[in-house]
Amino acid sequence: MGKFLAYLIISGLIMIAMYLAYKLFIARDNQHGFNRGVLLVVYVVSFISFPLYNFFNNLAIKTPIEQTNDNTGFINLTLEPFARPLWGTILIWIFLIGAFIVTIKTIITWIRIVRVVHSGEKVRKDSFTLVFIDDYNIAPFSWLHYIIINRNDFNNTDNAIITHELKHVRALHWIDLLIAQIVCILNWFNPVAWLMRDELMLVHEYQADMAVIDNGHDPQEYQMLLVKKAVGSRFPSLTNSINHSKLKKRITMMYKSKSGAGGKLKALALVPMVALALGVVTVPTVKAAVSAISDSDVSLDKGNENSAVTGKFRITSLNNSGIETTVVVMGEDLGNNLSVSGGTFTNNGQTYTAKSLNTTMTNGAATITAVFPVSESYENASIAFNINGQDVKLNLDDFRRNSQTNSISISPSNGIVISQGNSTLSTVGDMEIYLDGKKISEKEMKALNPETIVSMSIDKQKNAIYITSK
Repeated sequence: MGKFLAYLIISGLIMIAMYLAYKLFIARDNQHGFNRGVLLVVYVVSFISFPLYNFFNNLAIKTPIEQTNDNTGFINLTLEPFARPLWGTILIWIFLIGAFIVTIKTIITWIRIVRVVHSGEKVRKDSFTLVFIDDYNIAPFSWLHYIIINRNDFNNTDNAIITHELKHVRALHWIDLLIAQIVCILNWFNPVAWLMRDELMLVHEYQADMAVIDNGHDPQEYQMLLVKKAVGSRFPSLTNSINHSKLKKRITMMYKSKSGAGGKLKALALVPMVALALGVVTVPTVKAAVSAISDSDVSLDKGNENSAVTGKFRITSLNNSGIETTVVVMGEDLGNNLSVSGGTFTNNGQTYTAKSLNTTMTNGAATITAVFPVSESYENASIAFNINGQDVKLNLDDFRRNSQTNSISISPSNGIVISQGNSTLSTVGDMEIYLDGKKISEKEMKALNPETIVSMSIDKQKNAIYITSK
């Protein structure tokens, strides 16, 4: 649950940044269909940017500890169960209670709408259903494929109300509102979630108002109708009602000229705002706070149910593609309480942060895969991870000493043969070969002087050989 809440917080920050750009550059333009699309894109991007960025893979809180190295190449260390902070658990419960309350209110509103629809007289039309009600205190509104209206409004408004509400039905505005309400339930603590919902409803009204004007209704008479219908009960969030509260903005928008095609380019302003939000979440203080929330749960006992264990870690694979380095670390005897974050690669005095970090764990054994933006040959290299709040350092020299040596032999008949120790791995005349990041042919490979080769790695999945030269 802590990871989910952290995800919602970061997604909410991205939503805030994009919404501010929308309000500054786009909201006032008369391009309502496009603006509706932009708001829906804000929702989508807000909730996918964070996973794509792999923010969780770069959280780090370093606490150096002593560690020993045995003769098997493993680093042994005592792992204490990572502690879950009390305030993180409190935040999770506040989130759950708030989400529960908003969900209950949503369900109650939905029930009220269903009752109103059920109590009215229904008249089926081609693409919608008219529902005539006797309660004159309820303003006309649409919901799903229903248009709810009292008979007096139906007979005395020259069908302007029907035209308005029919636009909502045909444009499937109810789907937008359902999405917006789900976001409000999940992000109830984020003011922008509620502002986004109101903005989306306003854009819906702009579209419906323009449909009435475009259908030949007199603008001034229609505006007077809106003023008259400004009173009356509404069902906020789940329905499109003709008496939407922001009448001044709606009337002003009716007099605006339609925006030109160039106005759509303003949407590009959202891109740097996403980058800005992602930059904010990389600030160490923000990282630490989100990391603490991510490691929290609904119960403090879960974080401390395991006793300390003596875990083992060693590097099992190092792959230099000529562009980046992929490192695989194996852990054993880890129990079932593991938290891995951070990831740094120190080489020749320079430190690189992991571009991605993934951990899988089964029956107390873990595989940690990290990708670093380093491609040069290695000198005094080491790799460090944050494991259960402790800084674990792995020396690359230990990996080289304890691993078998890869070698290359060239055979005119069989092409290039890659061996490990005394066993042949594969004949790879058909494999792709990369020298210092550049693809080369088998002929060019055979022309290499073996003394110029610094390191070599094999990627069986990509069917490729990566060679680093002096």
